[in-house]
Amino acid sequence: ETGLDIPFIIISGTVGETLAVEAMKAGASDYLMKGNLARLAPTIEREMREAANRRARQQAEKQVRLQATALQAAANAIIITDNQGTISWVNPAFTSLTGYTREEVLGQSTRILKSGQHDAAFYRTLWETILSGRVWHGEIINQRKDGSLYFEEQTITPVLNETGEIINFIAIKQDVTEHKRADAELRRSEAQYRRLIDTTFEGVWIFDAELRTTYVNQRLAEMLGVKAEEMTGRSALDFVAEDSRANVQQRLQRRTQGVKEQYDVHLRRNDGSDLWAIVCATPILNEHGAFTGSLSMLTDITARKRVEEERARLNLQLESERQRMDNIVANVPGVVWEAWGEPDAATQRIDFVSDYVEQMLGYSVEEWLETPNFWLTIVHPDDREQAGRRTAEDFARGQSSGPLEFRWVAKDGRVVWVEANYVVVKDDNGQSIGLRGITTDISEQKEAKEALRQSEGRYRLLFERNPQPMWVFDLETLSFLEINDAAIHHYGYSREEFLTMTIKDIRPPEDVPNLLANLSGVTPQHEEAGIWKHRKKDGTIIDVEIAAHELTFYGRQAQLVLASDVTERRLLEEQFRQSQKMEAIGQLAGGIAHDFNNLLTAINGYSELAMRKLQAEDPLRRNLEEIKKAGERAASLTRQLLAFSRKQILQPAVLVINSVVSDMEKMLRRLIGEDIDLKTALETQLGSIKADPGQIEQIIMNLVINARDAMPAGGKLTIETSNVDLDETYARQHTGVTPGHYVMLAVSDTGMGMNTATLARIFEPFFTTKEKGKGTGLGLSTIYGIVKQSGGNIWVYSEVGQGTTFKVYLPRVDEDAQEYKRTDETEEILQGTETILLAEDEEIVRTLAREILETYGYRVLEASGSGAALLICERVTEPIDLLITDVVMPEMSGRQLAARLSQLRPEMKVLYMSGYTDDAIVHQGVLDEDANFIQKPFTPDALAKKVREVLNKSE
Repeated sequence: ETGLDIPFIIISGTVGETLAVEAMKAGASDYLMKGNLARLAPTIEREMREAANRRARQQAEKQVRLQATALQAAANAIIITDNQGTISWVNPAFTSLTGYTREEVLGQSTRILKSGQHDAAFYRTLWETILSGRVWHGEIINQRKDGSLYFEEQTITPVLNETGEIINFIAIKQDVTEHKRADAELRRSEAQYRRLIDTTFEGVWIFDAELRTTYVNQRLAEMLGVKAEEMTGRSALDFVAEDSRANVQQRLQRRTQGVKEQYDVHLRRNDGSDLWAIVCATPILNEHGAFTGSLSMLTDITARKRVEEERARLNLQLESERQRMDNIVANVPGVVWEAWGEPDAATQRIDFVSDYVEQMLGYSVEEWLETPNFWLTIVHPDDREQAGRRTAEDFARGQSSGPLEFRWVAKDGRVVWVEANYVVVKDDNGQSIGLRGITTDISEQKEAKEALRQSEGRYRLLFERNPQPMWVFDLETLSFLEINDAAIHHYGYSREEFLTMTIKDIRPPEDVPNLLANLSGVTPQHEEAGIWKHRKKDGTIIDVEIAAHELTFYGRQAQLVLASDVTERRLLEEQFRQSQKMEAIGQLAGGIAHDFNNLLTAINGYSELAMRKLQAEDPLRRNLEEIKKAGERAASLTRQLLAFSRKQILQPAVLVINSVVSDMEKMLRRLIGEDIDLKTALETQLGSIKADPGQIEQIIMNLVINARDAMPAGGKLTIETSNVDLDETYARQHTGVTPGHYVMLAVSDTGMGMNTATLARIFEPFFTTKEKGKGTGLGLSTIYGIVKQSGGNIWVYSEVGQGTTFKVYLPRVDEDAQEYKRTDETEEILQGTETILLAEDEEIVRTLAREILETYGYRVLEASGSGAALLICERVTEPIDLLITDVVMPEMSGRQLAARLSQLRPEMKVLYMSGYTDDAIVHQGVLDEDANFIQKPFTPDALAKKVREVLNKSE
């Protein structure tokens, strides 16, 4: 093609591009390149001169000729344009493809070539790509010269100079119309077959040689309960049930050998349910005959399988039932029989009778089968007419009227009561043709019924005469069905009223939900034995202990209930528990008080001694006064604890409580204030009591203060006394009470009252309902201890909003009362010069007592225990006027020490001291008449006063 002006070469494919480039490098400018490409010749020639010799140049020229020939012979159309799109060269394949001749297109713009692609965005993307210097490759619809359209695959490559500017474009075109048509036809065909496969009733399953799923149709996906796309890649064995897996694997192995086959398979759906299918399996082989997979058509036969299994199961069950019935007939304790023909007729025959007849009556099966109407011939003469008539009537009516009881006479002469249960057998026209039934021996039942009738009579007598309330109620309706006389008497309802009520009506309303929950069947026994609340007709609430048993009462599910009233017993149990609790608390409180007494003796005593040595204006005196006040408050608390625990020392006197009340009345009126009306109701012939007057004063004082605090807005307060006799009944209802004659002191108010929870704790130490700082909680516990230690009892009755009454019962004595007068403090001379022997094992108390006594002028001989005191008495020659001894010491008690020393010094007087009563000088908290005693903690003045009092006593 020498002489052509070729500014651009269009060639197809990577090989073509390489040939063009190599041709230009090898000297193509002398052969192919003129016009625009001639401008590159100097550069190429310069490179050639520098890089190759002549021989190489000749080789390059040969190579270019070969490449040019290849371009001309290329099957793909090639177009070369300049950078403006003007066509400068095309190869022959171009004419074949487009219908345009070379002469028609050379020098023309590429716009001469009509396009069937009318997409502006498409062309915009194409030009943006090639103008940026990048290769564009894609499919495009173009139009031939004759107007026909065709698909072509095109590659456009920009050619750049050394400065990066585009100088030419090479376009390579390949006709892909037939390929596109074939692809479209293939897709159409595939779509058609896919529609066919997807709409077929069978499931289609294709998997490869590794059993991985490559395709399933929608029907198979529905059969397996999974989405079709989710099965791709899953192993076919994932859906095979365990019992079919070995069979499937064997058949897959045969399929690799090209075997087609049909078989049943057990599959598992995605939800785990069973799927049975018939599989028609065809191996898939490649062109070399090698196994590459399998195509299986599956038909769901699950319903058929179930029918077959159900039929097999029913057949097996029928056979089992037949065997079972044979076993039942052979072992049933009764005569099974079939009789054909009209009863009570000579033609009736027995077609079947079970072997048990011989055991029951002694007649053989043959005798029954050979003799017509044999069953009726052995019926007891007294029952024969009735039995024959009944069976004949049932046969004529075509329906049994129920069990028939009569007597058979056995072969050995025994009379056997039997019950015949039978049905009338009919033919296809509904006509009666025979009887079929079972006759059982009910002789024992007859005897049992008679025994039961007699037993029921006895038990009804027990039910009606039982002293405890009993009833029967319906478990469904809860209605009373039967009631005994004791329940009528105890609850106050008449029999007629009871029989119109349910068991809910004798329960407090708040207990009904618990009753219904208990009857809901949660427990085997609907109303188990236990304590429940019942309500009498008059509204009284009682505690009852229930024992219940289920029974059938005239065909109704019912319960028999025995109810024992335990109200009194529970009250006593609660009182006993409260008494035990108070006793335990008392032991603890008494022990604490005892330990504190020694400490408080020292604290209070040394505080007072120190204060006496300080001037009134001394700043330390105020601190000591506060210490002494705190000590005195602590001492008061310990005294109250000792009173509660019944460990205090009582000095009783015979007195009449009326005297104490009258003497305190004026003071009490000032104490309670004007808004509370104080009334007294005193028994004129009130009996005497033996008690500590000071403790009685404290009881009255504490009860009045409590009543005042319960009536902040005012009210009425009443103090009354009376003689009472507590009998055995009262004693049974109140734990710890001994029947006898008592004096009762009652203090009543119209205040706020107390609830049940408060009443249960009011006598506990430190329990109070008052605001913080307004009560120690020891007032009532002190009263409790004083009353108990005095041999009496205290009871409280209170309702919220209705007020409170405290009743104190103290034993009456048949002694003349002493004159009662409240003690007044008088000035006494406390100084002395006598010699005192002080025996105390607690050093802190002993040191304090010595200092106090020496302060008051006494000479003190100090002993740390009983042994030391004995030694002092033996060694000291001068008289010892008084022994002061602690009651409880390690070596010997104070009483024992006094007894020993009285032999050495009979004229010496004795003063006992202690903080506790559990010792030898008191009995039940009451001081011996001949004993001198001072209780710890004591003040210096109290000790000096007591010492002076003992020394001044005449012999």
